[in-house]
Amino acid sequence: MDKHTVRYFMLNNLSIESGVRQVAKDLEIDLGPEHQDQKEIETKFYPQFSLRIRSEAERMAKNYTIFYSLENSIRELISDVMKKHGNDWWEQEALVPKPVKENAAKNRKKEQATGVTPRSSDMLDYTNFGELGEIIKANWDDFADIFTDIRAVERILNNLNTLRAAIAHCTPLAEDEEVRLHLSLRDWFRQQA
Repeated sequence: MDKHTVRYFMLNNLSIESGVRQVAKDLEIDLGPEHQDQKEIETKFYPQFSLRIRSEAERMAKNYTIFYSLENSIRELISDVMKKHGNDWWEQEALVPKPVKENAAKNRKKEQATGVTPRSSDMLDYTNFGELGEIIKANWDDFADIFTDIRAVERILNNLNTLRAAIAHCTPLAEDEEVRLHLSLRDWFRQQA
């Protein structure tokens, strides 16, 4: 079994687990310590938030989990593929589009200026979802044996990037957009040869 199949399996399992937890919550079924910890947090720390906001947050958490997993699995894939150009592939001018490099450097510098713990020493971790697609497109020859069609990959990544905005900015996805997210995720894995 290849690692892309394993990733798809894991992302599906995250989605299923989220659904099971939602059903357990709706039916007030105790799933064990993790569920109890969540109840303690809800009753001890968050009573000032309305039930509507907390419910939206729980619904959106599964979408965040999907995006987090997908975005980081794409970073992993890019890193694995590009390492054939050497460990310094990021520094090689022809491999990473200049705007992607510049934005990643800007993001890293902005983070350093805040004094918080750096998220990573890997510049790829300072890219956003759309920029990951730009790296794939710029190096299509390296990814052509992984994906079936560059236009399909571009369309899927554009859809996902559009959906990402609501998740990244803590606004709820409409029900249709949640369906679109799940379909786009399936499309993404279907494109992998």
